[in-house]
Amino acid sequence: MATTPFSRTNWKLIPDRTTILNIDPQNDFLHDDGWYAKKDIDISHMQRVIEPIKELITQARQKNIPIVWTRHGTKSLEDGGPFMQTREFLREGGLRQKTWGYEILADLEPHDDKDWFVEKTRLSAFYNTSLEVILRGLQTETLIITGVLTNQCVGATTKDAIFRDFKPIVVEDCTGTTMPHLHDPIIECIRNGWGQVNSLKEILSEIQGI
Repeated sequence: MATTPFSRTNWKLIPDRTTILNIDPQNDFLHDDGWYAKKDIDISHMQRVIEPIKELITQARQKNIPIVWTRHGTKSLEDGGPFMQTREFLREGGLRQKTWGYEILADLEPHDDKDWFVEKTRLSAFYNTSLEVILRGLQTETLIITGVLTNQCVGATTKDAIFRDFKPIVVEDCTGTTMPHLHDPIIECIRNGWGQVNSLKEILSEIQGI
């Protein structure tokens, strides 16, 4: 029998060394009046993350677990790079800094005075941002990851996290995409290649125990 090339991890949350990273839960992605919805893109699979993330954040705040939010967007086409050439519906607008669509969905109740916010212009939340500096300052070891899109920014950020020796744990219930048929394959790649995948129930149980 051939040897399995990857061993699945069994990382446990480390007290005082765990941070939650919510990737791009912005109005343009998740709100019915956001840019994606207005461009007739099906956002239902992304919207499934809203209630689970709210539940996760509520429990995390009770345990004083640091919370980081990322916002994806650019000033214009020029700083969007080749990525913008693959997203024709973003050429006229959407995911633009200093707009309502760029902001975190209000239903998730981000705390401006307590939480950390990272602005990013590329898929990985680590690329040319302050994220790693923040996580090092917080002495993060286990990194709980939620957000959108599973096959884009979540996948890229998770891979970059392990490159930097963090232990990324993706909460499957708290991730979503515009292309649901790609969700499970990317989750399986993360699980068997560069991270860990837990259910919301599993993560909440661990949080309650730390």
